Amino acid sequence: MDYKDYVAGQIETNFWFRSKDNLLNTLLLKIKRKNLKILDIGVGTGDYLDILNKYGKVYVIDISKEALSLIPDKKCKKKKLSYAQKIKYPANFFDVVVSLDVFEHIDDDFLAVSEAFRVLKNGGYLIFNIPAIQSLFSAHDRALKHRRRYSKKSTEKLMKKFKIIQIEYWNSFLFLPVLIKRKALHKSKKSKIDKINLPPILDQLFYVINCLELYLIKKGISMPFGTSLFGICKKEN
Repeated sequence: MDYKDYVAGQIETNFWFRSKDNLLNTLLLKIKRKNLKILDIGVGTGDYLDILNKYGKVYVIDISKEALSLIPDKKCKKKKLSYAQKIKYPANFFDVVVSLDVFEHIDDDFLAVSEAFRVLKNGGYLIFNIPAIQSLFSAHDRALKHRRRYSKKSTEKLMKKFKIIQIEYWNSFLFLPVLIKRKALHKSKKSKIDKINLPPILDQLFYVINCLELYLIKKGISMPFGTSLFGICKKEN
């Protein structure tokens, strides 16, 4: 979770963050290895560290001292204050780099991706998630200081250094309600984080919907659009 989401009162157990847990686990399973050396770029509040720790030793970086202070030492091998555009680790150091909702915050996102490429070992993997569809850009994005949202085509261009294993849209089934909500937010001149604190029954329903969508994606069914894009790419020199 972004530190700004945390300050705004987002709840990490809501359907969106649980769905991202499932997505991350699904992508890590594709690597078919454990005992990995993993870097989490922009760790935020560290919601996903329990999952990452199942696959190896986790190193975390963030530009926020406040966010890093929330990360228990027992949940990571090392934590550093560092920009994604200039990662404070040597080349060919990690087996996996994870970047969940980070690249959209960075002016030079190509430089950040190049840095992820640099610190990965040959044969290493970049796992990422980013917001999709520029027309969804709203007061929520402004509040989180997003620079952009992405299309599949622009994401493929961003990942041009890598061998692309998979890039897919997701959160497609809930696209319409999100579109309506974000369009309403966009009318506001004030930046405002779109908190997703729903009644328990509705929250569980949305979670089940996202689980169904992820199941279909795993079966090879691509979604034509969605509120997010995810991907897994491989470094091959």
